[in-house]
Amino acid sequence: MFTNVPKDLRTVIPKATVYRQLGNTYQDALWALPKVHAEIDALFDLERRTTDEQRAKELVRERLGERHKSMFIEGAVDPEWPEFDDFQELAEDVAHSVPKGVTQQLRAASPTPAPMSLSRVLEEYFTYKAEETDNGLRTRIDRIRKDLTLCLGKNRFEWTELKDLTRADANAYRDLLLSRMSPNSVQRNLGVVKAAINHVLLEHDLDFRNVFQAIKIKGAGSSNTDRLPINDEQLATMVPAFASSDVAKALLILLTNTGARLAEITGLEAKDVDLDKAILHIRPNDRRGLKTKTSTRRIPLSRRATECLIQHQVGLSDTDPIFPTYAQRRGNDKASAMLMKRLRTVITDKKITMHSLRHRMKDKLRNSGCPEILSMEILGHAQGSVAANYGSGYAIEVMREALVKVWGSDG
Repeated sequence: MFTNVPKDLRTVIPKATVYRQLGNTYQDALWALPKVHAEIDALFDLERRTTDEQRAKELVRERLGERHKSMFIEGAVDPEWPEFDDFQELAEDVAHSVPKGVTQQLRAASPTPAPMSLSRVLEEYFTYKAEETDNGLRTRIDRIRKDLTLCLGKNRFEWTELKDLTRADANAYRDLLLSRMSPNSVQRNLGVVKAAINHVLLEHDLDFRNVFQAIKIKGAGSSNTDRLPINDEQLATMVPAFASSDVAKALLILLTNTGARLAEITGLEAKDVDLDKAILHIRPNDRRGLKTKTSTRRIPLSRRATECLIQHQVGLSDTDPIFPTYAQRRGNDKASAMLMKRLRTVITDKKITMHSLRHRMKDKLRNSGCPEILSMEILGHAQGSVAANYGSGYAIEVMREALVKVWGSDG
């Protein structure tokens, strides 16, 4: 059955006729005809009663998603936001296929300034931090967004002004996290929210308190039992479990002899290794960033670590990854899982992980008489004082002298 679309609906029903199947037999058609006529009349009636604003909302949802639809409904699309351009582009795309009133609605998508909400705060903070580091912050912020939305509700997270949030909101978020995370993990997540708000308060010259500041978290803080260092006897029992894989064995050696973070090692490119001078350059590259600015550093290589890297550099150009399987997105997580599977075959204590090798290096340097500030430079830890960041740091020979005491016969 074919029915002509009325002229006044041609802009919202982009076809000349509407087709419906009446059935396979004449009897089927006679039975279905009244019902189909009613459905088509109802369709035309609905389109006539639908306002341009309603059409615009549905169009935004279909083409841009629920987030954009919420912005459109609230009338909160700042012209400085990337989303503003999305609405203008959509208006251009549909200009000749929808009524003019719909495109006018889309082009006027920002009648009021966007609120400085928690959602906007996190995005501005990510944009700022992404310029200097890429250490999984995007993933962490996405998780924080989900938890804050779950805790406070979408409207309060997306549209409530920052100044209207209360200490109760911050404590509710803390309690939600504590229901499934350790206190220290809660502290890290709250730290991101707190830092994001402080960044916005400073950049926008806003004069009100950060309700996420100084949140009390019972049980949080550093403890010598949070994660134990690996001792020499445990390390000796681990070695055979890593021997069956050249990559696993290499990663174990490098982590043990440098104290570096796993992500710093898995993201290495050939040019980051100076085999002639036995120096490892920890620096950002196209494959991964670093945790902090102070993470950029040079580390002397032991004889054993140098020999290991020589084998893995064969045939590589400067920008080739040394560990290609793990020098990719989430590659660090895959490497960690692979290494932990081997470690757990010999050590079941959950306080001991591959990161414990970094704790081991810290203890070894401390116990060998290495000055704290030199230890921090070797490990890429942030240093508190401004004066500590002046100059180019310790000479590589001084760092090597400190590390030789840790390496022993491997140095």
